[in-house]
Amino acid sequence: MRAYNWSPDGRRLFFITLDSASDERQILIDEKVSEQRGLRRRLGQATASLYLRAPDGKVTLIARRPRSDRSTIASKGDVIWTGEEVQYPVMEVDREGIERRVTMAWSFVEGRARAIASTRDYVYWQMKGPRGGQLASDGLGDTREIVEIGEDGRRHSYGRFPFSIGHGAAFGGLWAPDGNQTVVNIRALDDPRFGIGVIDRRGVRPIWGDGSLTKCDFNPTLAIAACLAEGQTLPPSLVTVDIASGRVRTVASVSPEHDKIAPLQVTPRSWTNRYGHKVTGYVVWPRDYVKGQRYPAIVVNHGNDADQRFALQDNQWEYPVQTLAERGYVVLLINEASSRLNADLRAAEQAWGLQGTTLPPERMRELLWLTGAASFEDAVFELADEGIIDRERVGIAGYSRGSQLVNVAMTQSHVFRAASSGDGGFLEPAMAADMPDYYVAIFAGLPYDPKALPNYLALSPSLRASKACGAILQQIAAPHVASIDFYRALRKAGVPAQISLFPGEGAASDETHVFHIPSNRMAAMEENIAWFDYWLLGKRDRESPFAERYARWDAMAAALPNRCR
Repeated sequence: MRAYNWSPDGRRLFFITLDSASDERQILIDEKVSEQRGLRRRLGQATASLYLRAPDGKVTLIARRPRSDRSTIASKGDVIWTGEEVQYPVMEVDREGIERRVTMAWSFVEGRARAIASTRDYVYWQMKGPRGGQLASDGLGDTREIVEIGEDGRRHSYGRFPFSIGHGAAFGGLWAPDGNQTVVNIRALDDPRFGIGVIDRRGVRPIWGDGSLTKCDFNPTLAIAACLAEGQTLPPSLVTVDIASGRVRTVASVSPEHDKIAPLQVTPRSWTNRYGHKVTGYVVWPRDYVKGQRYPAIVVNHGNDADQRFALQDNQWEYPVQTLAERGYVVLLINEASSRLNADLRAAEQAWGLQGTTLPPERMRELLWLTGAASFEDAVFELADEGIIDRERVGIAGYSRGSQLVNVAMTQSHVFRAASSGDGGFLEPAMAADMPDYYVAIFAGLPYDPKALPNYLALSPSLRASKACGAILQQIAAPHVASIDFYRALRKAGVPAQISLFPGEGAASDETHVFHIPSNRMAAMEENIAWFDYWLLGKRDRESPFAERYARWDAMAAALPNRCR
């Protein structure tokens, strides 16, 4: 099951499954992946199915979605319940070839779906406040203003708080049947964790537990919640929350086997980079850390998903953070600088999303990518200055948005000796034809516009391959042209590079962006361990499933360009 969401009255359940099938499959690497460039294949069967369970227990398949529907494949159960229907987002491509989020509504009475909205933006949670308006967290900075905006546009402020509201990790927002209060999911900004916010006419009251309170569900009166309590070192357990008193009571462990493992030490931390942007994150320490000894380090990033949740795939993907720490690495889980805290970052994100005035290309580069690379570098420098990290043995990993930042960091910086880039290729010229508006917003033109070419040369990783030196592994779910172009450019420049294509359920389908096939997940983790151990530690494990790769990597290391020595 990929995601689920209970109706406010607890009578209906919406859930999504990722489909799978058995077939002859194998991981392709390097030239065998490169041969797939531009290969046309049919879409095959749907890779996600949407279901609705009715009050009588009957389960209805309400939609099948293709692998191209990234909104559904990566869904966190973001639906809106009304008295007559459930509304859910899907991703479609319009006549102009532009991806749009389409809001679908499944009628409980008619038993069918209809499209009710098509926009580039989707409001995941419509949180009704105790005054009948819509709730939101507004403003910038370490404290956010919680506001309610009525149908007449009048604005009521509940005050400023060090958290934002309405996140898919828990439940979004629910309105009590008597209309006197709303419960909303809240996320702290400094040590990112999730809790419950109780909003009534008197104000806002936060409820926190150990770690985060996620996947919450409520009884019909919103008096009692059942949630998962989890954290970086806290395996998930089922808890109940008394909304009136705020008391959190543990009911049962979800994973007793994890409870038996002595937790690693994980320290919340924040940094301010050279651009003045604040980032949050966590330091995961080796089990037997000795103060004064310098350790190899790996930075792991995916947007802003580093928070108090347990082994979260959305953040660490197929980078086995806990295993790497057990092997002696200091692991830095670092969030991007948040647009919730910085007006300049918000302006750049809006320009990128075609919602705001376009900024100069050099400013877009700085605010959307270079500041991220700077955050990773500056965090490494700070811990190196404290005698914790060995600056000569630092790696970086990230998937999706994190993949963009990894590719940029590796072609803009020489701090990182090894990288793993997961299923990404945005910023490459090859993708411009598929997303022309977004590329114009960043580069002030398309790749074949001579005026825009300097902007591509300044940022596109494949065009900057000759600047890279660290060994770069790409792990991809489909034969993305952009990823293959980056691999080819790296190899031509003499940079150690490998690209691995993980198979789908069959010959006519691909793995999903968030890997869901267990054998692929295990293989990707083992490949990452072998890659970083080789390039950062010079370590060879004869028992590794990838031990046969060492000869290839030796040849790459021997052919390293002089500029990289």
